[in-house]
Amino acid sequence: MRNLSRNSHHADTLRFHGLRRPKTMRTCPSSCGPALKVTSSGDRSVNRSVLLTAMILLLAGSSVLGISSVCGAADDSISQQVAPNSPKQTSSKDRSADSVVTIQTLLKDMVDRDGIARFPAKNFRLRQHSSYNRDSKTPDDPKGWFANGDFNRPPNGKNFIRTEVINGKKEWVLMDHDGPGAIVRTWMPWQNQKNGGTDLVMRIYLDGESEPALEGNMLGMFDGTGVIPYPFAHPSLRSAVNFFPIPYAKSCKVTVSQMPFFYQFTFREYDEGTTVETFTLDDFRAAENVINDVGNALLHPNATGTTDRQRFRVKMAGSETMAYDLPPGTAAVRELSVKLAGHDDAMITRNVVLKMDFDGKETVWCPIGEFFGTGIGLNPFQGWYRTVAEDGTMTCRWVMPYQTHGTVSLINLGSDDVVADLEVKTGRWNWDERSMYFHANWRGQCPVPTRPFSDWNYVTLKGRGVYVGDTLTVMNPVERWWGEGDEKIFVDGEAFPSIFGTGTEDYYGYSWGGRSTDFYEHPFHAQPFSHRYNKQNRKPNTDERNTLGYSTETRTRVLDTMPFSESLQLDMEVWSWSECDMGYAAGTYWYGFSGTTSNRQPAPDDATQRWVVPPRPPSSESTSSSDATQYFENAIECESLSAVANREGVKLIRDQNLGRYGKHQWSGGRHLFVRDTEAGDFVDLKVAVPSERPFELRIHATTSFDYGILDFSVDGQTVGKSLDTYSAKVGVTGPVTLGRFTSNDKEITIRIEVAGSNPNAKVPGTFFGLDCLIIEPVTP
Repeated sequence: MRNLSRNSHHADTLRFHGLRRPKTMRTCPSSCGPALKVTSSGDRSVNRSVLLTAMILLLAGSSVLGISSVCGAADDSISQQVAPNSPKQTSSKDRSADSVVTIQTLLKDMVDRDGIARFPAKNFRLRQHSSYNRDSKTPDDPKGWFANGDFNRPPNGKNFIRTEVINGKKEWVLMDHDGPGAIVRTWMPWQNQKNGGTDLVMRIYLDGESEPALEGNMLGMFDGTGVIPYPFAHPSLRSAVNFFPIPYAKSCKVTVSQMPFFYQFTFREYDEGTTVETFTLDDFRAAENVINDVGNALLHPNATGTTDRQRFRVKMAGSETMAYDLPPGTAAVRELSVKLAGHDDAMITRNVVLKMDFDGKETVWCPIGEFFGTGIGLNPFQGWYRTVAEDGTMTCRWVMPYQTHGTVSLINLGSDDVVADLEVKTGRWNWDERSMYFHANWRGQCPVPTRPFSDWNYVTLKGRGVYVGDTLTVMNPVERWWGEGDEKIFVDGEAFPSIFGTGTEDYYGYSWGGRSTDFYEHPFHAQPFSHRYNKQNRKPNTDERNTLGYSTETRTRVLDTMPFSESLQLDMEVWSWSECDMGYAAGTYWYGFSGTTSNRQPAPDDATQRWVVPPRPPSSESTSSSDATQYFENAIECESLSAVANREGVKLIRDQNLGRYGKHQWSGGRHLFVRDTEAGDFVDLKVAVPSERPFELRIHATTSFDYGILDFSVDGQTVGKSLDTYSAKVGVTGPVTLGRFTSNDKEITIRIEVAGSNPNAKVPGTFFGLDCLIIEPVTP
């Protein structure tokens, strides 16, 4: 058993904890035990050895764990014992580089964790065709570079490749790639945030054929209800997301029958000469058993190939580090788990840091919240690479190979004691010329101003490697949606990003972010926490639109990994609907060769910074009636009126709290927000008035950077002048007189119509907000 060493006054805390003991137990000989060291910031050399062999119990012959030996010789059947649901695989090392890329080889790659730790034998560039705003051309033009509106709306949509007439029908081309490749991820949102239906027909043409290889409803094909089964295709908070591979030998063209809304098609562009077997429905049906096996494995993730397992409990004082020496020789960490004992502060997942060194180089420095994907606090979810169990156990299953030696450390950056259970499973590894080291970096910043718009860099890598995922934790100080920003990923020094997205929530696999604050999980992406909800506290109100507070998004990659030969830069736009100061923290995961570097260094000061979340009002009603809110005299609140838009796509939002822009600017602190509008759209308000008595009608409206020019009419008669509600900052118009009227009825209809937009307004420049109406009787 390998020696365990640490300060002697902590020796009594080192013991098994948190897992069921097997029926048979024995002590482990001193030749194979873990080496444990504890250091503090005040004394870097505290490493007095205390032989604690008698305190480390070895688990053997456990029927619960399915492992014949925890610390001993390798068992060739062990991977099948640990993961009985996993499909039988050919290892990535044994597969020939000359083999053909097929549906089945790609499916097997999807669950081959060893393969992701080796640079691809068949090199490819990951690319994406999306509906990003085509005004985004260069950072030298900030207005275009940060333009929102990454969608299409008839008749003036432009965010697609082109239109064609195919077989006598007009079709809109969304993706067009020449050469060998494979679609490995698709994302499409609902066209209406309350209704997932669409009548768009999608067609996928392969290798120049005139008839599509796949044809069906644009959402239904990839939401798990069509030909592609769950969990490869699935619904994800108002989206249809698909990871099933669609390989092709020569070319791929994707079209739809009408102008598309938002979309993303992510695909592999293989090196010229790569042999690919093109997708056919016959091959798809022939792969049924593999599809079922892989799908089952994704939903029941287990580590494979483990031959050594050690676990122990440690107690760390403030600023103290615990270090565990991995088994010497060539091997790989195959599973790593951390469980914290009782704690009261959710910030513990930011203050406890995981540090790992392989072959003398530090490759991992990341707070456990962003490393395991839980964010601030413990928020359960299950994924292919990581699981946060409801008992608080955090587990990762990335394979982390090393050639001679390695160390796993936990660092307590906080001031309070931390008790943690650590479990490490290792196994064999055959180091070759394609083997890479695992890395996890972290960046945290608060404040992050939302104006002017900016690109926030997750990480920049130099050298050769493969990018495999990330976790983003944000602190939003306002209720309005924060995540309109697009990902921009530059590979190998390209001038324009080969991956240009359509929104932060789209990157993480969902849509309509301001409303999608509920928990969701999938093998490759999840939202473990948002606003106030997680797996144990699901969102009860589907109409709630409030993202104030913390949100955590996470995405890991399998077939959509990103190889790079020289460099990779991942930026995310900071694009909130409010001008405010946010908090951003990103954990990034990648594999690289020994010379590959990152621009991220350990940042303990940022990790211990406590982000201040503004107090949340107990409800929307109490916000409006609080002492800080005033109501204008004789005001009729527009958000309370009967309002009807001219078409279904126009959104009427009645609960938008405007308090942060000024306590007393809006009557009741809220307004009726009308969005997703274009010139010619209108809203009709029904308003009670004194019958047969003259009155003056005034309106109070909101001004903002993306608001439009409005015309007004009363009972079909144009009144007043056009009102330009554009302003560089959010504000109010003050009272605007529409005229004097006398009605023979007890109710009038006021129409507010979008007449156009100010040339300085942000796209689309046609939204508007209505605060209140004032009806004041006048003397004839």
